[in-house]
Amino acid sequence: MSNSNQIEMNDIQGLILRGYNFPHIRYIIFSIKDPDGAKQFCADLASGSAPGGLSITSAEPWENMQKPDYCLNIGFTYFGLEKLIGKVNSKTVKDDSSAEVFLAFKKGAINDSALMGDTGESAPANWWKNGGWIAKEAPSTDGSELHIQLTLFTLTPENREKYYSDLLGMIAQMPSGPAVVPAYYQDSDPITVDGNSDYVHFGYRDSLSQPRIDDILWNKPKMLKLMGISSIDDRPKVPLDRFVISKKAKDYNAHTLLVNGTFAAFRLLYQDEAKFNAFIHSNSETSPELMAAKICGRWRDGTPLVVSPNKEDKSLGEPSTKNFNFTNFNYLKASPNQQGDQSSDELALKCPYAAHIRRANPRDDINVTDNDDNAETHRILRRASPYGPVYDPAEKPGIQRGLVGLFIGAVLDFQFRFVTKAWLERGGFRNPDTSPNRSGVDPIFGPQVEDTSPDNSIFAYNKKGTYIETPNLTRFVRTDGSLYLFLPSISGLKFISEGKIPA
Repeated sequence: MSNSNQIEMNDIQGLILRGYNFPHIRYIIFSIKDPDGAKQFCADLASGSAPGGLSITSAEPWENMQKPDYCLNIGFTYFGLEKLIGKVNSKTVKDDSSAEVFLAFKKGAINDSALMGDTGESAPANWWKNGGWIAKEAPSTDGSELHIQLTLFTLTPENREKYYSDLLGMIAQMPSGPAVVPAYYQDSDPITVDGNSDYVHFGYRDSLSQPRIDDILWNKPKMLKLMGISSIDDRPKVPLDRFVISKKAKDYNAHTLLVNGTFAAFRLLYQDEAKFNAFIHSNSETSPELMAAKICGRWRDGTPLVVSPNKEDKSLGEPSTKNFNFTNFNYLKASPNQQGDQSSDELALKCPYAAHIRRANPRDDINVTDNDDNAETHRILRRASPYGPVYDPAEKPGIQRGLVGLFIGAVLDFQFRFVTKAWLERGGFRNPDTSPNRSGVDPIFGPQVEDTSPDNSIFAYNKKGTYIETPNLTRFVRTDGSLYLFLPSISGLKFISEGKIPA
């Protein structure tokens, strides 16, 4: 599946293989009220043949490289899939040697919440209550009424309303009412800083380090040039079967229904900017900007600390925000285009072990738990974007803002679940670890409420040979909702719309 000639671009949902970079997005969660009407809705979305209707966007290149007016993608919870193809077929898919890819999806985000750090304020009992819930009934305790997740990407806010209205107009009207009804939605609009719209709350530039998927069209030098993107990217490529389910993968098996599809964690993450700002201003020995850089592993403009440990460097250009390693020991994987001081940062003197980007993608640091392949097995595609207004220190409490979207991987156990549990939530993820707080937890997320360990409530980093400790590290991110989703292929969606599974 790493050979682009074998990739069925017209069968794979487009957002799996590339980010669309559309500014105005609506994330919608639907409840199925009538399975037969819901199947017709899915059939129309798969075929695109309904008059005036929308269709699911595939990975095929856009004509003349021009963006369409909208893109649309679909995912199903296990409850939703079971409603459409039935319990027997769902069990068949699971039992057909698909356990590695299917069991975590079937378990669902609610049952997985404690392992993912979704406790205390982030517990499922508090999900979907940030103002986007529109169903008449309150959210259930098991999430069984949440079935379909659709993401609508548009170029203008006006088009977002237009195409959302068109989408709702496609839903069959049954004697009992609409076959499918929206239960929750969240809009996302860009945050622009210095003319760049790639920023998120907490003030960081975003979308700098998506995985390079092996030998797909979008990573060909010619295509990158057409898109105005530099092809000087030294990071190792990640096999396609990490993101698109394949029959040829060496470490998992999959039922035919799953092939060319993938899995994702849908996450609604509230960001407490007031609390974050208070923390980065709390240490008189450190400027707030340096503290923010040490927490993230990058300066606010995206400059990596391992490349420029003392200041932002806007002269670096786009490739240099990606072309770097943490240890530079493995000459076969070292980045020849890394700028600045290329000496090893094995002792985390430039970028702390606990820094967010180091926890989420430890790159070439093979001392990190289960990182023996430059993090390739555990890479995640992130199709997420900010929601809510830019923070104003004078604002009233309770304003909702954060990050919402999909964290995509063919095997939730290898990717989203592993990274969250083993690298973000667990202290001391590296061995040996010479920092005084055992590398703590990811400081962006902070320790869980019930975690009283002093090691995880201190954020420590090197400053001129001395570790500076800042106490009272707390949670800056709260989970306000989560779903595990199956994103089928276009052909898989057609089977689902018929209530069937392929042989």
